[in-house]
Amino acid sequence: MSINKEIEGTNLIKRVALIIYLKSVSDQYKLRHYGDIVYFSKKMKYCVLYVDRKECNEIKGQIAHLDFVKHVEISAEEEVDLDSKHIENQLTEMAKKAEEKLQLEQEKSENQLK
Repeated sequence: MSINKEIEGTNLIKRVALIIYLKSVSDQYKLRHYGDIVYFSKKMKYCVLYVDRKECNEIKGQIAHLDFVKHVEISAEEEVDLDSKHIENQLTEMAKKAEEKLQLEQEKSENQLK
């Protein structure tokens, strides 16, 4: 469950993250008046900016037209299933795969010793 679904019944502002890929790292500060910068990667030249959900598409268009911006995309965080049962199932599947891989490696090493 996403945070926006949890706050639906309240009067809190629903926000969405924009991932903005930059041509130059020094220009990221110019994005501050569009929303809240919550993360910036100097090495990968991108930043994560939170904006109001209602204004998201309009702001995305404005930012995409800036000369120092390569590309803008809306985060897919709403599509991530954070339900505890779903996460538990994923962890169980990962553990099974890891055990199978370890067994195969162990069998290979035993066969090589023979």
